[in-house]
Amino acid sequence: MTKNWYRGIFTAVIAVGLLLTQVGNIVALATTATPFGPERFASDHATYVINTKSAYYRRIWEGAIAAWNKTGAFHFKQSSAAHAQIQLSTASQSQSVSMGQDVGLTDFWSRNDYLKSVKSTLNGQLLQEYGYSRSDDLHVAEHELGHTMGLGHNPSRKSVMYYRNRDEGIQKVDIQAVKLRYKLPAGEAS
Repeated sequence: MTKNWYRGIFTAVIAVGLLLTQVGNIVALATTATPFGPERFASDHATYVINTKSAYYRRIWEGAIAAWNKTGAFHFKQSSAAHAQIQLSTASQSQSVSMGQDVGLTDFWSRNDYLKSVKSTLNGQLLQEYGYSRSDDLHVAEHELGHTMGLGHNPSRKSVMYYRNRDEGIQKVDIQAVKLRYKLPAGEAS
């Protein structure tokens, strides 16, 4: 009788151990490191200009910049249009159509894996059409700024860099990726 009791406890311990392993794997997946490409700025700071006539979207971009600057991983500094490395804008009606279903889009030009010029655009028409809140808009802008620093899409929904993100702000995995991106030389990707 005692033998069967021990066997039952042993079986329960194994089952709990397997369950905890599965939970650990799920947690690890949820905190997947945010990937980055080979392109980066020469240093962990860049200049920007906001080119939008919309006071609302100007505030959205400013809020996203403030959020990233607060992390200390990268610093965005306002500049004039002539000297800005990054242009932040909203899509015109014709651009909105060419963006397809993208609520945000970032294009960059690089040379020898160093970012020279980046343009990030928010598709205000789609953001409104899809019923995005102010918080959602801010997260999309934070996401696009992640691309301006060289970050790629994270498969985890718990990252501002999730490809369909609207719910998550900047997470620890995103901050760590920016820090690592700017410790490694241009040309190296995660």
